[in-house]
Amino acid sequence: MAPHFDPPMWEQRRICIANTLYAHNVQSVLEVGCGEGNVLSFLVSPSPNDQHPITHLTGLDISSSALSLASQALRPTLQDARDLRTDPLHITLLLGDATAEPLGQDFDADAVVCSEVIEHVHEAQVGALTAAIFAIAPRLVIVTTPNTEFNANFAALNYGTPEARLRDADHKFEWTRVQFEQWADAAAEAFAYDLEVRAIGLRMRGASEGFVACGGCSQMAVFVRRPEARRRGQRETGAGRPAVVARFEYPVFEGPRLSGAELAGLVREMAQMVSDCESACFGFESLWGVLEVRQQFGRRSALAEWLDAGRGGISAVASSASGSATGRRYRIGSCS
Repeated sequence: MAPHFDPPMWEQRRICIANTLYAHNVQSVLEVGCGEGNVLSFLVSPSPNDQHPITHLTGLDISSSALSLASQALRPTLQDARDLRTDPLHITLLLGDATAEPLGQDFDADAVVCSEVIEHVHEAQVGALTAAIFAIAPRLVIVTTPNTEFNANFAALNYGTPEARLRDADHKFEWTRVQFEQWADAAAEAFAYDLEVRAIGLRMRGASEGFVACGGCSQMAVFVRRPEARRRGQRETGAGRPAVVARFEYPVFEGPRLSGAELAGLVREMAQMVSDCESACFGFESLWGVLEVRQQFGRRSALAEWLDAGRGGISAVASSASGSATGRRYRIGSCS
């Protein structure tokens, strides 16, 4: 079998981006260079951080055809109308050139993501794109780009030879790890952010003995705003502001709320569905994974409080080491 990434490289990258957003309690995201909406689509799934769910996604891209595909991918479906979310989700898609148009006061987001984009602009435009990424002074900025040194492991790219090729025909350049860190260090200093650089995709399955260990296939810079960072004003240009291409609001559960007895009946029924038949025990996360339960309680903390109070004939049998709801186990009393 040919060397490959498992999970695929695209999935590893999106997982890293999503987990970083969740860890920083991000609730609104602007993606600069969203393309066909692949990263945004990954973020549509309800956040595991239910105390700080992502409720606003905005995508900006220069390609109308890419945004048309993004619109199709991000439009709520019939299943979304059936499986109503517990938290709202608003999506806006914008047509515009981040290197030429103002992104300052018209935008507001906790985080800006720019994934696999910077290598598609000419190096003379990198400064303008960098300014656009940091223009609204978000709490968090995530930038990913290929690590060109990893091309040594792709024979067809002829890395290190006069016939060397870039990974994509539209790439204008690809940075080494040192070049990426130099750019990231300069951006962090210029815009008052703390910086962490991470590698994504360090090893391929089925790699031969000749595999070159040279960092990750992709590299990610995570910028966290310092207290002294300030929102910067709009860059005045004659290009105009990005145009709205599409707006979507996902259907959200608004009731009915069950009475005490009805709620106890629902929880017991769902607990029986997810419990072990012999012990009548179930894990907290298994019960939380039931949509009807999430809709009624809204937050893990509310369900945990209800269960820990011993309602519905359900009692706790084990708690997690961290004290959080995740890892707790319960027993349906009358079935024990």
